[in-house]
Amino acid sequence: MTAHDLCVKAFSATRLRPGYSMVGVDALLDWAAAELRRLHAIVRVVESGGTPEPAELVPRITPTEIRSTRFNTTRFFSGYHESEVGDFLRIVEREFANLHRFFSAVSAAASAGTSCDDDRWAAARHRGGPGSFHPGTTGTEVTAKTFTRTRFRAGYDTAQVDAFLGRVGRELDRLQAMAESARDGHPADTASVTADLTPQDIVNARFDSTWLTGGYSEYEVDDFLDFLEHELARIQTYLS
Repeated sequence: MTAHDLCVKAFSATRLRPGYSMVGVDALLDWAAAELRRLHAIVRVVESGGTPEPAELVPRITPTEIRSTRFNTTRFFSGYHESEVGDFLRIVEREFANLHRFFSAVSAAASAGTSCDDDRWAAARHRGGPGSFHPGTTGTEVTAKTFTRTRFRAGYDTAQVDAFLGRVGRELDRLQAMAESARDGHPADTASVTADLTPQDIVNARFDSTWLTGGYSEYEVDDFLDFLEHELARIQTYLS
């Protein structure tokens, strides 16, 4: 996840039912985007062999702060769909937790006075911490994903979406198992990294539209598939 992802994120607006204050949600995402941009810049410094200043490694936003943030509720004015905001903030929280583990490893290596060529620095460059791989979204989370149901408007066929997400979830679990094995010193078979599913397959996914029988919100499904495309590309890049 990048700062740009937070800046351009859009949510469905509520009408005549409770929603989260748009001003409050936008303010949190702007704040998180600025910090994410700063942290990713430091990650690039470390990955290129540089040594950041200790003060730069002090987080300005914690995953707990993101998780515990509460928003005012709107009733008579439009707000953001609460479940969409909650789902997205869980992804943001996971990204910050991932980065904080990375910086904890960097801080430990720096405190030990090791050089940037030391094994502990090399281990710290793995975002999940020393010697580990951060799996990100799991297959279970993908298959358990829920979407707003449509009524009297077009939506995606629910069975087709569920079947495709099941396929993506199984592929993520397979690749994450390969990444964990690679971390333990067992190189991945390059030919098997993209054997079952590619990011382009997610881009090309198409579903039938429903009109009167109810379906999944097309916007929500498309948004989630964009996220899965980047997640799958991230893991395949790590393995290759």
